[in-house]
Amino acid sequence: MPGVHEELCSRGVLVTEWLEGTPLHSVSGVLDERGLDRDALARTMLECLLGQIMTSGVFHADPHPGNLLLLENGRLGMLDFGSVGRIDRSLRSTLRGMLLALHRGDPPGLCDSLLALVTHPEHIDERQLERALGQFLARHFAPGVKPDREMFAELFSIVARYGISVPPEIAAVFRALATMEGSLDRLVPGFDIVAEARSFAVTDHLQKLKPEALGRTLAEELISVLPMLRRLPRRVERIGSAVESGQLVVGVRVFGEPADRRFVRSLVHEVLLTFLGGIIGLVGVQLLRTSGGPRISEGLGLFELFGYNLLVLSCVLVMRVLFLMIGAPRER
Repeated sequence: MPGVHEELCSRGVLVTEWLEGTPLHSVSGVLDERGLDRDALARTMLECLLGQIMTSGVFHADPHPGNLLLLENGRLGMLDFGSVGRIDRSLRSTLRGMLLALHRGDPPGLCDSLLALVTHPEHIDERQLERALGQFLARHFAPGVKPDREMFAELFSIVARYGISVPPEIAAVFRALATMEGSLDRLVPGFDIVAEARSFAVTDHLQKLKPEALGRTLAEELISVLPMLRRLPRRVERIGSAVESGQLVVGVRVFGEPADRRFVRSLVHEVLLTFLGGIIGLVGVQLLRTSGGPRISEGLGLFELFGYNLLVLSCVLVMRVLFLMIGAPRER
């Protein structure tokens, strides 16, 4: 990566080191002339981008072939940091978990990582999503199967089917990796970026389990937890004082979920329709049993006409309730 001349930079100008080399889109002949290892270069470039994403959280978001150079010393260089992505520590950890779940072929782990990574509807069928992801892993990550571009199409199809939306910072990660795949294909046609990313995740995970790295991680977590631990005794004392003085209040929201409110509303609606249909039917029967009253014709009185109409209306209301009861199940 080019060094930055900080003394020449300002708020609107970024001055970096000049890199001399050949852009990746026209490097094929140069690689053969100089006898460079294409696979090693491609793997190094991918590890560089994955390291930016998984470790630092600040990454080059547009690594197309024009922004990658083969330098005179045989190394690869990155240009044009005008498009940069940023992800926080929790998202980096979730991305690592997703790659490890892909490596293990673990549908529950992949489902949990995906739901932690994206924005999803409040009520989502996790078992169905887990089953769909299991079928996805069986098709594209089984032994002897090489992941291809159809894998990404099917994954995005699953995401769309379950109403999942990808946050912009995660979309930038996937876009950068897809762009990098096209760039690395210039170096090594058919380069398996998915397998290399899985291998990187496993190696990175093992590195974090080393004693020195584990100690540093525990220290960072402890520092982040310390403010909460300092506030904990005061909060426990407040709760104890409230219990002792009889002032402890517990708030419970009845029917807090929209689905619960819809269910109760539909239930009340059906009960009212049933009650109304029954009352109208009884009034109709009473009118039919009532003698006398105005006559519309020799065979039909006004009370009878009203009674028959009320009975028809009662039947319609009761039938409506029956259709609602035996129709599609309500969401509970």
